[in-house]
Amino acid sequence: MRPAPPESLEDFLHVAWDPAPAEARAATAKRRFVAAVSGLVVTLLLWGGYYAWSRHAGDSWRGTGLWGVTAVVLGLYVALLVVRLVVWRVAVRRRRRVGDGEVVTASWPGLQIAGHYWDWDSFAAADRTAMVVTVTGRSPGPADRQEPAGREGQIVPEQPAVVLTLRGTWRCGDRYLFTTPDGPWECPVEALGVTPAALEQALRLYSRGRCLVDLSGISH
Repeated sequence: MRPAPPESLEDFLHVAWDPAPAEARAATAKRRFVAAVSGLVVTLLLWGGYYAWSRHAGDSWRGTGLWGVTAVVLGLYVALLVVRLVVWRVAVRRRRRVGDGEVVTASWPGLQIAGHYWDWDSFAAADRTAMVVTVTGRSPGPADRQEPAGREGQIVPEQPAVVLTLRGTWRCGDRYLFTTPDGPWECPVEALGVTPAALEQALRLYSRGRCLVDLSGISH
């Protein structure tokens, strides 16, 4: 028998989207891109002015290596411009993935994610289907789990659902991976208005041990 919830505890955990980190990252990337464009324009004006002054003074750049230096400098600025453009586009794309309003609601009966609701038993059953306990010494991925108890190859019934945290890359940050009865659902860790530790404690509490969050994939 699972313990009854404390009477003083809220009946729901409401988690809303938090677009502030993604918006700040996109704004910073845009400023850096604009700065790179400005730097390229200033460089073109300086080198163009120097070339015009040299021509006016009767000096020739032929054989002096100045054309090579100019090409290298302009190439570096163009490369920097392209990199910052890519970073800006990635940041904008990540911002568009963040919605508005409430996205996760945990309650004693079940869990609602992005408008889809499941009771805790159904949610846990979807995650534990044919789960095989493996002891590999590494963080579990979407295709396996790491369980300290049990032997390799043993099918463990009634295991809790595990919300995975996936380590981020330069294209996307750390993410949550929920295995739901309707399929996997991902969202950025920073896009939820709750800390990973608070989410783990809340899901563990409201599900009464039927849903946990594996925090080992978070890079900070």
